[in-house]
Amino acid sequence: MRTTRRGISRLTAGAAVAFSLLVSSLAVGLARAEGATKLAQDMMGPGMMGPMHRNMMQRMMGGALPPGIDPALLPEPDSAGARILQYYCVQCHNLPGPGMHTAAGWPRVLGRMNMRMRMMGGMMGGMMGVVAPSRVELDILLDYLQKHAQEPIDAAKYPDLNTQAGQAFSTSCVQCHALPDPRQHTAQEWPAVVGRMRGHEAAMGKFVPDKTTTAEIIDFLRRHGRTRE
Repeated sequence: MRTTRRGISRLTAGAAVAFSLLVSSLAVGLARAEGATKLAQDMMGPGMMGPMHRNMMQRMMGGALPPGIDPALLPEPDSAGARILQYYCVQCHNLPGPGMHTAAGWPRVLGRMNMRMRMMGGMMGGMMGVVAPSRVELDILLDYLQKHAQEPIDAAKYPDLNTQAGQAFSTSCVQCHALPDPRQHTAQEWPAVVGRMRGHEAAMGKFVPDKTTTAEIIDFLRRHGRTRE
């Protein structure tokens, strides 16, 4: 009986040692895997995989995505909101301007984009290099986007929307976003803005007004544009 008990004790001790070694091995393996993923993310970061994702998204979305805005043209380009926008949003597509959507529309759009970033960040153990913003960053970003969002026009204030120039303005601009309030820009700023929008329309395969119609649109916007402060 003594021998049997001693044998059982030895077997139990051996099993415990084997189990401990197995747990240790698994822990080391897990740590190495996590370390490899973290290293890959640190090496890639948001943006290293960006060109591939952007090209893929542009092909998938066809003409739904605009070419993107020059970071220097962002409102308050040195603000925390602008930096967060540039850091996260270019992982999957070109840099959007806050004027792409209205203040009421941005929460839904941002929520959808955040869900996609989190989903893509979880693929392949994070090896895709896509990361999502924290809750604090998300709040800062939403505040920034809503602060500088597209200001939709109040048609009642612009009776000449029914004129040829007003109709041309309406037809062209609503192809991509809400019809903007002309007072969002000064009379001096509108020609450059319209020129940029024409480029976006061409890149997205939208209707691009001819030179005569474009001149009418600019004239309408300059007439109602904000005066310099």
